[in-house]
Amino acid sequence: MALTKAKAVDRLTIKSPFNQIEIRHATVFQEDGVNLAIKYTKEIKKCGTLDANNNLVDTDMSGYSTEIQGVAAAVWTDAIKEKYKQQLIDLKG
Repeated sequence: MALTKAKAVDRLTIKSPFNQIEIRHATVFQEDGVNLAIKYTKEIKKCGTLDANNNLVDTDMSGYSTEIQGVAAAVWTDAIKEKYKQQLIDLKG
């Protein structure tokens, strides 16, 4: 009767208009290879934040897998970053 718990990225979703990356994690609890329960959690990563001078500071993705880093690099283009930066500045008003 071995109980195990494993966590892995289960799904990536790209959300418009600023290509936010939604990372869903699945934590699977098993007994003798049979799933007992699955718990899902998610986090949303945005391409950056504004500093005090209204410069966009890129989100640090170094703690994520190379696959997720590759997705971020592909969807967070300079054009997207500029649009997102302008949106943040506009919201500051």
